[in-house]
Amino acid sequence: MSDKYICIAGKNQCAIDIVKYLLKKKQNKNLLILPNKSDNGKDGWQPSLRKFAKNRKIQIITEKKLQKLKNLFLFSVEYEKILNVKKFQSKNLFNIHFSLLPKFRGCHTNYLQIKFGEKRSGVTLHKIDKGIDTGKIIDQLKFIININDTAKQNYMKLMKYSLKIFIKNFSLIIKENYKLKKQNFKKSTYFPRKYVDYQ
Repeated sequence: MSDKYICIAGKNQCAIDIVKYLLKKKQNKNLLILPNKSDNGKDGWQPSLRKFAKNRKIQIITEKKLQKLKNLFLFSVEYEKILNVKKFQSKNLFNIHFSLLPKFRGCHTNYLQIKFGEKRSGVTLHKIDKGIDTGKIIDQLKFIININDTAKQNYMKLMKYSLKIFIKNFSLIIKENYKLKKQNFKKSTYFPRKYVDYQ
């Protein structure tokens, strides 16, 4: 493990909870943090990953420096930027996506699940490839959306399940002992950032 770098890229309580789990597992030696550009280091309705990393003295790194690391295991948890896999030395790039892929690829997954009256939601752990949320699936965890659930309640569940799926699969991924399953793109839906105007 000592020669492997683990990076958590993203935001909010879900990313912080994953970092806390890694600290508890004594994985702090080569732990790196890549916060979103929009993270100004101040807590809002969600806590700041940047602030948390600074307070715990965990190294904050740039994407450019991450690209040069061969022994990198990167986990995107609500990271807002599309990663260009061709620029990375490492192929161990993973994303925890807030939907049951191949449904709701792209942005606004939580809001759209409520809008379209989905009865189930969940998180998908998948490899990052050159597409948007098109990588092969490692695991999925599902839960029921109750009829009166708000988007906020659903998001809180998605964050909780993102930690669960990370804990369930972390050691398998680090040992590179996991199976991959292709997505069925006939069932795929995709929504770009501009699809929803929250103003």
